[in-house]
Amino acid sequence: MSTLLGVADCDGVAAWHGDAFLACHSPESRLPIGVRGTPPVPNMMSAYVLRLNLKTGKLVYATRIGGADFTAAFRVKVDAQGFAYATGLTRARDFPSTPDALQPRFAGGDSDAFLVKLTPAGDIAYATLLGGSAADQGNGLELDGTGGVYIGGTTWSYDFPGQRISGPAGAGDVFVCYLRPGDRSAARAVVFGGSQEEKLTGLAADGKDGLFAVGYTKSRDFPALSPVQEDLRGTSDLFLTRLRIPDLALTFSTFLGGTGDDSGWGVAADRMGNPVVAGITNSTDLPVARKAFQRSAQGGLDAFVAKLEGPGYQSVSLTYFGGTKDDSSGYDGDDIKVDPAGNVWLVGLTSSRDLPLRDPMQPAYGGGDADGFLAVFPPGLTDLCYATYRGGSDRDLLEGIDLAPDGAVVATGLTFSKDLPMPAHAAQRTLSMVTVAGRVVNAAVLALQAPRGCR
Repeated sequence: MSTLLGVADCDGVAAWHGDAFLACHSPESRLPIGVRGTPPVPNMMSAYVLRLNLKTGKLVYATRIGGADFTAAFRVKVDAQGFAYATGLTRARDFPSTPDALQPRFAGGDSDAFLVKLTPAGDIAYATLLGGSAADQGNGLELDGTGGVYIGGTTWSYDFPGQRISGPAGAGDVFVCYLRPGDRSAARAVVFGGSQEEKLTGLAADGKDGLFAVGYTKSRDFPALSPVQEDLRGTSDLFLTRLRIPDLALTFSTFLGGTGDDSGWGVAADRMGNPVVAGITNSTDLPVARKAFQRSAQGGLDAFVAKLEGPGYQSVSLTYFGGTKDDSSGYDGDDIKVDPAGNVWLVGLTSSRDLPLRDPMQPAYGGGDADGFLAVFPPGLTDLCYATYRGGSDRDLLEGIDLAPDGAVVATGLTFSKDLPMPAHAAQRTLSMVTVAGRVVNAAVLALQAPRGCR
């Protein structure tokens, strides 16, 4: 099942019992369903959480979250009872927090992070802001399985709530916060980073009382602890940090990169608790594995995938992935997952007509300045068991991916293409008139069964 949706962009997706929950943002709704939540503000970007049935292609609910200023949802997770949780950022002083919010009012600065919990029917059950007197944004989300939520992001606030150490505001530090909706006493947070810019882009629990955070850093003094790579090697490097649950103490932290510009854009954990990270690089000297699928950079930007394992995560398997133009793992979405067999699934965008492919559903580049891609690697990153383009004649990208227990794969992103291929039973086959910066753009969802070679 593939379909367009009448909102501008959906970055995050979570698969649950045959449905896909989507974290989106749009200046308006062109959805074929009534929208719950906050009322629309004309021409103002609002966050949306959508629940889409993958069998029928019909929306179960659509909920708008926002106010009189910019609001966007980037990540979504679903618990065992069907409650959805979303995080992102808002500049709205009238953000609709609930009476039991940890932080009911906007704290100041350019933006605050937020957490919203929705009932299975799409009603807002809990909503809180999260931030200090400067800018804050939420870009990572994980659930603990007992009603608690981990939110990760970037803060420029010296007074970010709950942090252990306060100090002067810097160029942007990483925060990780734990909270339990309705229980203010459970909240705790840690803020860490160096003297230059950091950005967190993903969180993943390892199933062994640990939580991995990934992103990028430009700080030579970023905190390293038992690292694989001790120092910053280029303009920026991917960082990977493990925090202990429940106290959020750092137990491992490393740089990973070459002499160019490297960044981390997603993290997942395999069933052994090993972290697998996605990134973007223009370095030609990343520490590739001897048997890596792609041992050298191909030109421009390349995506890369790395797996850390063994005692202290000191063994690194890394492969480039790209063609002769620019190739990137998804910028804003939850772009990497590991299935029960250990296969690594990655989505992103590419400008390369010669991207490596395997048994593709779309064997040729669609056109425009970018197509989305979906690629799957075996556990050792030594081969490619599936890869395909996904795009039409204009700009397309895939940003988020999730895997369902029944083998369903759901990816989400956006398209400017009027001719993006859609099946006859798609809920929406043509672009609706959602306009951003003068251009028509719609969210796009791709759902398929795991290709046979990846099982």
